[in-house]
Amino acid sequence: MDFLEHSRSVRRCTRCVLPETCPKIEFDENGVCNACHNFEKRWGRFGQPENSRSRKTELNKIFDSCRKKGRPYDCLVPVSGGMDSTYVLYICKKVYNLRVFAMNFDNGFQSEFAKENLKNAVEKLDIDFVSYKPSWALQRRLYALFFRKTGEFCTPCNIGIRSLSYKFAKELKIPLIVSGASDRIEIQYPNGAHVYHWSASYFKEVIRSEVSFKEAADYLHSPQNTKEKMLSRISVHVPFTRAVRTISLPDYLEWDVREILRILESEVKWRHYPQKYEHTDCLMDPVRVYFRQRKWGLSASLRYSTLVRNGQITREEALQQALHEEAAASREPHVLEEWLKLLNLSRNDLHGFERRSQLPYILIRTRVEQRLLKALDRVAGIVR
Repeated sequence: MDFLEHSRSVRRCTRCVLPETCPKIEFDENGVCNACHNFEKRWGRFGQPENSRSRKTELNKIFDSCRKKGRPYDCLVPVSGGMDSTYVLYICKKVYNLRVFAMNFDNGFQSEFAKENLKNAVEKLDIDFVSYKPSWALQRRLYALFFRKTGEFCTPCNIGIRSLSYKFAKELKIPLIVSGASDRIEIQYPNGAHVYHWSASYFKEVIRSEVSFKEAADYLHSPQNTKEKMLSRISVHVPFTRAVRTISLPDYLEWDVREILRILESEVKWRHYPQKYEHTDCLMDPVRVYFRQRKWGLSASLRYSTLVRNGQITREEALQQALHEEAAASREPHVLEEWLKLLNLSRNDLHGFERRSQLPYILIRTRVEQRLLKALDRVAGIVR
């Protein structure tokens, strides 16, 4: 039985296309998965007119509060050269006329598309911009360390982006970070599924005794404790606080991929790979996708399930695309050898990576903390 034939035989959610191989997945009597039910509880009212007006009113209040602080910049936007972050840049500057500072974390794997997109966007939108790259010797060491210990290598990049965003926001006295990352438009897992986790405490536990915190200082600027994180959540509503607040723009606005692509291509000359508009900023994204396909038996179905839940494509379209892309992801990507060479890894380091886990490095208090922060968001009406 070939891969496509096998994939077609796998049970999948009748609403989205998540397969039965997804950790912690459960199906109701109609075959709808628990990830879809969770999404509906959290975001089901998103498209309703009254809710839409409320969200835009809240967003206007947040931006007005930042303007009233009278600082050189109203907000900082972390940009990678990818679609979502570039669109956030466009919305903040062209639609809301904010004084924007753009910050790029160079993860060492930037594609030529990313570099060109960053250059075009900041020039077309006339935005102050800095690209920061930590020591490549340290970066490659961290990527290799995380892969050897946990079977994933993306956390140093994700932590680096957030950490340096806070660093520049604090140094430049910028009150708000506006992100394009949101669990409304990104991958949804069933509750309790530990497929991929990243946090400051997890980062510290993995590098402990391997890399000193002083050496990894670039990755440790973001809030490190629950009190700091809670203050950053509510800071925009407390005018006198100096805490830096982060919001996810897709939590407030429609996020239609086709319309976003049209706007970016016409307004800032944004470019992407043929037939691929996501993660065009990272050369090693095919390696990440390949590892996830090998380890969990799913990759593209996660992304297409999100598009189905948001009403942007049909389930039939999602299934067709997911089967095709996951068949491709089951084969070694052509950049795998380059990835091994760059990180000074060997083929032996690949053996058994599917059995490596993040769980030993995720502190119990981190899980409790994340529940508290989500509860705070709901009470404050920030996450809808």
